[in-house]
Amino acid sequence: MNYIFKLFIAIIMIVSISPIHTFAATSSPKTITKSEEQKTYDNIVKSLQNAESSMTFNPNKINYKNIGNLVTKAVANNPSISYYNGLTAFSNGTVNFKYNGSRQAVLEKNKKVETEVNRIIKEKIKKDMSDLEKVKAIHDYLVLSVAYDYDNFLKNTVPYDSYEAYGSLINKVAVCDGYTKAMALLLNKVGVQALQISGTGNGGGHSWNMIKIEGQYYHIDTTWDDPVPNKPGSVHYNYFLKNNEQMKVDHRWDESSYPIANSSKYNYFHVMNTMVEKDGMYYYSDAKDNLLYKMDKKTLKKTRIIGDKAPYFAINGQWIYYSNYSNAGYLYKVKLDGTGKLQINSKHSNVMYISGDALYYQDIKSNKNLKLSL
Repeated sequence: MNYIFKLFIAIIMIVSISPIHTFAATSSPKTITKSEEQKTYDNIVKSLQNAESSMTFNPNKINYKNIGNLVTKAVANNPSISYYNGLTAFSNGTVNFKYNGSRQAVLEKNKKVETEVNRIIKEKIKKDMSDLEKVKAIHDYLVLSVAYDYDNFLKNTVPYDSYEAYGSLINKVAVCDGYTKAMALLLNKVGVQALQISGTGNGGGHSWNMIKIEGQYYHIDTTWDDPVPNKPGSVHYNYFLKNNEQMKVDHRWDESSYPIANSSKYNYFHVMNTMVEKDGMYYYSDAKDNLLYKMDKKTLKKTRIIGDKAPYFAINGQWIYYSNYSNAGYLYKVKLDGTGKLQINSKHSNVMYISGDALYYQDIKSNKNLKLSL
């Protein structure tokens, strides 16, 4: 009996955990009060960021069954951790990690992401920007530069890259996790706290961010602000800086695990169907009536520019080019102050944007993409 008993207790116990492609519910990084747990947590973060295959912990002070919870927090709170795909924790104090790819491949991709993050921040973020301006600049950049990986999503063939920031920042194609991680990476880098939320959107698995501006938390779903299929030059603000009650219309998450968002300060963004920021003003097509308005960024005073319905528009210099849905969607232009209105063509034109010295738009009847030199 003694031999059998000794053999039994000598067997190493194992717990194995594999993740799914969504973030486990977690709040903002919590303070772990036990010093040994904090040390273990820090080692987990370091190991995963370096794509290491294993690490050790003190099994006399940390139950191996709790390692999975610490790893879940580490992954959710550190968007720089990428391609993690599960762990096996042993009762002798060893943890083995799995990744979607070799260590060399993961580290190479992480390096490319870091370089791209720095490039984007240098290009889009100015020293005198407020936190709101930083959030909007990064939100707009991701919406304009990334396309949702819709074809692969429909075929259930989404590659690992699309679940990572690498998909958004390098491949320019991603699903919700890719948008969410990229958003958190960029915002945290410029000093704006950004959390990653896991939940559902319209009943399906989904992820998005919560961000903190002037002491208040807000939801921001960059994925759902990016039109599908992709429309060049088009940015929506339907899910930009929303509170809990507004978000709960079509999103679900474990509210007890995240901060409370109850501010309505930025509700004015939600009526902006299409918006261009210029010279301290927001120029936008109102989602309710599709008329063109401008709003002073500081005073939030709203002024109507013209009485035409204009769901699609772009600005070049002092001119607004727009699809006039009050006249068959023909292409028009008008000055920023609402004067000088002029019809340009007799084609139903939409999805327009400026690139270089040209206006690009689509002819609905022929489905052709056309170019107008400016």
